Amino acid sequence: MENLKFTEINKIPCLTWNWLKMNRASLELEADSQIISEKKEITASKKGEIIHIPLSFEDGKRYEHEQIITAQENAELTVILDYTSLPKASGFSSVKTKLVAKPYSKIHLVKVQLLGENFIQIDDTSGECDENAKIEVTQIELGGSKVYAQVKNELNGYASKFKSSTAYITENNQILDMNYLVNHHGEKTDTKMLVKGVVGDSSLKVYRGTIDFKRGCTDATGDEQEETLLLSTTAVNKSIPMILCDEENVSGTHGATLGRLGSDELFYMQSRGISEEEAKKMMTKAKVLSVASLIPDEDVRSKIENFLS
Repeated sequence: MENLKFTEINKIPCLTWNWLKMNRASLELEADSQIISEKKEITASKKGEIIHIPLSFEDGKRYEHEQIITAQENAELTVILDYTSLPKASGFSSVKTKLVAKPYSKIHLVKVQLLGENFIQIDDTSGECDENAKIEVTQIELGGSKVYAQVKNELNGYASKFKSSTAYITENNQILDMNYLVNHHGEKTDTKMLVKGVVGDSSLKVYRGTIDFKRGCTDATGDEQEETLLLSTTAVNKSIPMILCDEENVSGTHGATLGRLGSDELFYMQSRGISEEEAKKMMTKAKVLSVASLIPDEDVRSKIENFLS
């Protein structure tokens, strides 16, 4: 068995104090010599195409998947990746996805992670947008024991856009470590990022979200928002919403909301016969399903609902 160490997963672009332990994540694991690997290249040349790629993982196996997804000029494409395994399964999964959006094209990437409670996953998504192109990423993170998800996008072309919508639940002793970065290079580029989820039990969730306005991206705009619901006094939440700026004529906003289920909300629900435990489940499910509603596949949405149940 060979010991592998990933020393710089999800490294933040502008380092902060080391004692916060948020500059990067690290992971050590033993890799089996038998690796199940697969590479796909997908190219769209027209509008309206939807491709569903289900990935099923067996217990105790190591997987490496890579996808290169290209939308030609004026094309529109939706690609849905959903990762599943048995509830108690263990193993390792590495997924790399590269998105290339040519002028006036649109790519909608959906990633739904429903892995077993002992799985480790590293999920890396990178994108490039040309003139008037748009990349949209919808991500659901529910399973696994340790999950490291990174999304990076380069807005190179004039008026190119990026949008991400992410929902998650962490419970028991889960670790979810996320790093989102959008670099604005072109003029009038735009970013919108929304992350919402629930942190419970003794789990750990880390979120790094960065909008970087590079010199020359005049009239660029960006907004990132995070909503976190804490359901336990032993849960740990760490968040760094960040805006970097090297251009004067830009507009960027960010915010993070962290809270618990309020007494007024609980009183309202309990007065209608809903227990505190049921109320927590309802609020948790609502956050995930609000993002899942963006997925244009009823079967995948049903998988998410079944997993939540």
